[in-house]
Order: sequence, then structure tokens, then C-alpha cells
Amino acid sequence: MRSMRTATFSVLCALATAVATDAQDYRYALLQLPSQNKLIPDSGIGGMNAHGDVVGGSVLDSIWLPRAVLWPHEGGVIDIGTLGGDVAGAAAINDLGEIVGSSSIEPGGSIFVGHAFLWRDGKMIDLGTLGGESSGALAINNLTQIVGMSEFEPDNRRGRGFLWVDGKMTVLRAALPGYYSSDVADIDEEGAIVGEGPGLDLQYNAHLWRDGEVIDLGSLAGRGSRAEAINAHGEIAGQSNSSNGNLHAVVWIDGRIIDIHDGRFGVASWMDDINGSRQVIGSIGNGLGTRQMFIREPGQPMRLLKDLIPPQTRRTWRLDRGKINDAGQIATTAFPDGSGVDSYALLLTPVQPTMEMQPPSPGRAGVANVLTATNATPGARVTFLYSRFGGGQRIPGCDLQQNALQLDSPTIIGTAIADQNGVATITRTVPPVARNQTILFQAVVQNECAISQLVVHQFE
Repeated sequence: MRSMRTATFSVLCALATAVATDAQDYRYALLQLPSQNKLIPDSGIGGMNAHGDVVGGSVLDSIWLPRAVLWPHEGGVIDIGTLGGDVAGAAAINDLGEIVGSSSIEPGGSIFVGHAFLWRDGKMIDLGTLGGESSGALAINNLTQIVGMSEFEPDNRRGRGFLWVDGKMTVLRAALPGYYSSDVADIDEEGAIVGEGPGLDLQYNAHLWRDGEVIDLGSLAGRGSRAEAINAHGEIAGQSNSSNGNLHAVVWIDGRIIDIHDGRFGVASWMDDINGSRQVIGSIGNGLGTRQMFIREPGQPMRLLKDLIPPQTRRTWRLDRGKINDAGQIATTAFPDGSGVDSYALLLTPVQPTMEMQPPSPGRAGVANVLTATNATPGARVTFLYSRFGGGQRIPGCDLQQNALQLDSPTIIGTAIADQNGVATITRTVPPVARNQTILFQAVVQNECAISQLVVHQFE
């Protein structure tokens, strides 16, 4: 396999001591998306489409300022340019590859004055404003309907939500007569828009704009709310002030608001996104500095994402904000080792193990150990891998939505042909110095994009 070193098991003697981890639901491979800057890795995500293409911003080497970038699902990073200024950021991408965001418009000009843009066919189009100085696009659907925020000249240049269709930008009015939207967040494939504005109860409430109607979605305890995302079924995710004053993550399904906050992880929660399977992601904690990202599936309790990624990653990641697509992939901005300075763009992609790998037997250092993978295709060449680090790596020739390895810089232990029962085994001697070391193992059939589950084992 390309990019994987072939070595004997004896290199285990160089591995560092780590704490053993019991069998767990490691459902994601974690991949770091490349930065444009070799010295300053600062990157952050804005959006993701159904194919796993991710957009956001990344600092450029030559000017040390953020630029709008595309991370294609095939790999790599592409600077998509600006509207003439020095700074740009991408907020969303649709399934056609059209990208929206905001860009400064004059070289050397203010980086805080920008216009909403649409990028398609390799060109960036200026969408203008509602009459004010600045605007920014936030979401786009496959009909090239775009929503965002713009300064609004008739309203003292305050930010108002807009809808852009076929070259025309219009302001979104609020449910409260005579007022405008205060924020807008997302648009679905039928043109329904969600955001926030002054509601009928004089609170700033989540809003839904659909078929020419403005709907106040209400809130928990009548204390205000905000919508963040809408999926293909018209289900909406956001947050609302609760009766105790703390924000709670909520969903609106069939017009009914549902509180999904889980007090085990903190006093407040915020929502980021919802996909077509009603998987929702957001953050929960006791404040901005202590919050952690969660995922919640229908009928299931919240799970912290940090518990679902491979153990022993090279950095301890604090996941911040994210987007989830219908394939269950999560793009997130993350800070390493608790830092609030350098940010990285990460992709968490679900894995689908079809083989079962057994822990090394007898699992002791200083003796021969057997590695076994079952449920392989009879006659398939099974490659056994190990690493001291968890994370993620592409399987050459395989799309990330098919599968990915959950090892970082894996080493090939050896290969074996699966017998008629789909069982493949290899035997290797583990050196005595591996005692008390925790090693990660996985098996793969490259030409089938098939993997085993991740095995985490501490040698006796």
C-alpha cells in the first residue's frame, strides 16, 4: 500500500507508553485537512456538501491573511481567490460545487469591508449589498438560491438577512410587522429559510421563511430562540433560552419545539447542524472555554465526539464548531492541546468495518502473537497494520465515504490470504520491550475498501 512503511514487528520497541483503552465505539476516522501556510496552520471550516467537499478559510503563505479555500473530497486544498481584496472566507458549498462567502473588494483596503460572493466555474461573482457597505453569504442550495447578511441602508446600515436569486437581493422581513430579520442561517432545497428576528411576543425568536410566509417558531418558556440549520425534511435545529436562563439545544419537528439538552455534560448547549437522518451536532458545556462538541441521533442520548474518535491522537483536540452531511461526515474547526490560538480544519468521516479483527493472542510481549481477521472475502489479501497513534488516513483508491483507516502513519505488519471461511491470520514475535505498551491495530483489504474495527491493545 502506498505511503505505508513495511517493517517488522520489532519496531514496537520504540513505542511510548500509553494508557490502555477498553473496547469502544470508535466510529470515525479523523483526518486533518491541509493548510495553505507551512508556518501558520490557521484554518477553519465554513460548510460541506453531500459529496464531502469542504470549504472555509486558510491563511496564505505569501500574505499571512485568510483566504477562501476548497478542500475537495479527493484531497488537497484550493485557493478560490477574492473579489479583488486580500481576504476572503467561504461559508457554504452546494452539491454542484458552487461556493458562497465573503471577500474584501480592494487590495490593501479594510479587511472588515467585504461583499457576498458566489464562486462557480472558477470565477467569483460579487453579489452586492442591500445598500450598505458590507455583506456576506452564508448558505446556498442546489437551485443557486443564496442567503446571508447585509448592511441595510434604509435601516441605519444594520445587518439584515437577505435572499439572493437570479441576480436580485431582497431583504427578509420579520414576523413582527414593520421589522426585519436580525439574522439568517440556512436554506433548504425548496427555498425554505431559517434564522432569527423580532417575534410576535417581542422576543428575538427563530424564524422560518417558507412559500412567502414568515413563521415565528417560538421558544422554550417564551424567552427567545435562534434557528441554525434546516434539513431536507424541513426539520430545524437551533437553540432557545430555557426557563432557567441557560441556552438549550432544540429541534423543531412538525412545528413542535423539542428540548434535547443533556445536563450530564454541562448547563448550556448550542446547535450547529442537522442532516437528513436527524443527526444533530452542536456544543455543550459551561461556557465558551469549556464546551465540547456532541452528536445526537434520533432516540439516542447525546454523545461527545471526542469519545468517538480514535484514541492516542497526536494532539488532544478541542472540537469547536461543525457541519454534518447526509453521509454522516462532520467537518469541524478544532484547536490542539486546549489552545485557543492556532486552529485546524478536521474531517471526521464514519467508518464501516466489515471484518472482525481479534486482539493479538496471547497478547503478551516476548512471545509469538497471532493476529486474526474474520469475515473477509475468501481469497482476499488482508493487510494487517499497526500504529502508536490513532487518527485517520485515506485508503489508496477509496473514497472517504466508502471507508478510511483510523490509524495515523500506519506500519504494515504483514499480509495473509483469507481462506474459504474468510479467515486470515499472521504470526509475529512481539519483543519484550513492548510490555505495557498500548498499540492500535486494523486490517484492510485495499482493493475492496474493506476494513476491520479498530483494536486497541496493551501488551502484558
